[in-house]
Amino acid sequence: MHKDISNKKIFLYSLLFYFLLFLSELFADFFIYISDYSKGKLSVTFFTKIKESLNLMKFNIVFYVLALFFIYILAAFLNYHYVKIAYKALSQKVSPSRIPLKALLFIGINIVFVSSLYLLNRTLYPSSSVSKFLDVLLKDSGYSLYYIISFITLGLYFLVFVYLNLRFSSKKSKIIGPLLIGLLLVSNLDPGYYAHSIWTSVFPVKESNVGPNVIFIGIDSVNPDHTGYFGYPYKTTPNLDEFMKNNIVFSNCYTPLARTFPSWYSILTGKYPKKTGVRYNLINREFIAPDAVTTPQYLKRKKNYFTAYFTDETRFCNITSDDGFNHVRCPVMGVKDFIFGNFHDFSLTNIFFNNPIGYQIFRFTDINRAVYHMYNPRFFQNDLCGFVDELKKKKRFVLTVHFCAPHWPYDASSPYPYLFDTQENIQYGPYDGTLRMADDQLGAFLKTLKKKKLYKNSLIIILSDHGETIKGHGTNLRDSAQNRILLTLKPPFQREQKEIKDLVRTIDIAPTVYDLLGENTSLEFDGRSVLPLI
Repeated sequence: MHKDISNKKIFLYSLLFYFLLFLSELFADFFIYISDYSKGKLSVTFFTKIKESLNLMKFNIVFYVLALFFIYILAAFLNYHYVKIAYKALSQKVSPSRIPLKALLFIGINIVFVSSLYLLNRTLYPSSSVSKFLDVLLKDSGYSLYYIISFITLGLYFLVFVYLNLRFSSKKSKIIGPLLIGLLLVSNLDPGYYAHSIWTSVFPVKESNVGPNVIFIGIDSVNPDHTGYFGYPYKTTPNLDEFMKNNIVFSNCYTPLARTFPSWYSILTGKYPKKTGVRYNLINREFIAPDAVTTPQYLKRKKNYFTAYFTDETRFCNITSDDGFNHVRCPVMGVKDFIFGNFHDFSLTNIFFNNPIGYQIFRFTDINRAVYHMYNPRFFQNDLCGFVDELKKKKRFVLTVHFCAPHWPYDASSPYPYLFDTQENIQYGPYDGTLRMADDQLGAFLKTLKKKKLYKNSLIIILSDHGETIKGHGTNLRDSAQNRILLTLKPPFQREQKEIKDLVRTIDIAPTVYDLLGENTSLEFDGRSVLPLI
């Protein structure tokens, strides 16, 4: 007669299994981190930097490791409980004295859970370390088949768990089990955003906006030649193309310096980087010229405009509230973002905690495009679209948005890496995919502006901070593709579609904005208004 394994041992084995899984993923992430930042060579300098980081962030590291460890313990307990209730159900139909039923259930349940988890991770986040491991086994880089298999398998896993839990668990577990699973699954749907949408549709916010409003929409690293409007064969920018087909397009616009922060400061001030003092990304703010007045600063101070800034990347552009913004929504800046953001890559957190709930635990992942291997564009898009209701309450506003999806290294969450991944487009496929990611965000935002009736009475300027080539940007002042930018705008009054081929510059944008608003300002600009061309 066979004696099956005890519940106590199952619990201990479950803890051991997920502890080893955690350690293996921790080691894999550390190995990739070393490979990326030391280029495979473990020098004394590298270890010195690691030691400095550890000393600087020791308490943060302890909290980070404990949070991760707790999540893996939670998975261990969940699967231990699964084995218990499955055994209770099956032991009524199968004699446990004949086979090691509990041991087989333990092995089977954990294999299904972890393999589905890894396959879904590989499908949704192809740039993660887990995906790189699976790429050795799964040579085909397809998306749909693996997604369907992993989604169905994991879905069945949870459905069976809920069914068994309701039938064979104690009263307390019947509530806690489904509640916990429901929280893990629903959090990925961003329930806060949809609850807000439903609430505002039933109880609309008070509409105080009269305009004209100013909306700057920046899309990082756009090469205009990769848009459908300028004849690109792939459908990378359908929403942007639609906007350009109905508004003013400047087909020959250039930035004085193809780097993000210097370019944005020229856009907002109408001055060359030499005059603003902003010649590098993340420059110390004490070097910014005091007379470099941004458009949001001026309109906020002189015309009582409400001003807001939204971005999903801060590693290249440290625009802050000091630049004239009442409200700033951006990822955290600093050492945590760089160290944890590049290192953070675990199967359980990627699938179940890469969402607004997970952001409360791992703040460095919050709408952070720089954590490229697990960036989900939907949550930044939802934050931005949800904020439009706040803008409706303001008489006039300046909103500056910076979508950073197309920035190098072009790694992205699914399905974007697969959209243009063809043999003919092997060189630009990843870049084109991130363009489509930003375009989808743009489309959702423009749709929200129209729905909330803020589109017509707003001056909307869509632009890129710089261009892009296969060699990137900011490396060659003579490279036209790096310095030529996208620029298209919709005035706050009706105008026919028009393409302007005259040479214009980003330093012309600020004086043009003041002219379109009918604002006579005493500010000095290096650029000139292009209103006569419009």
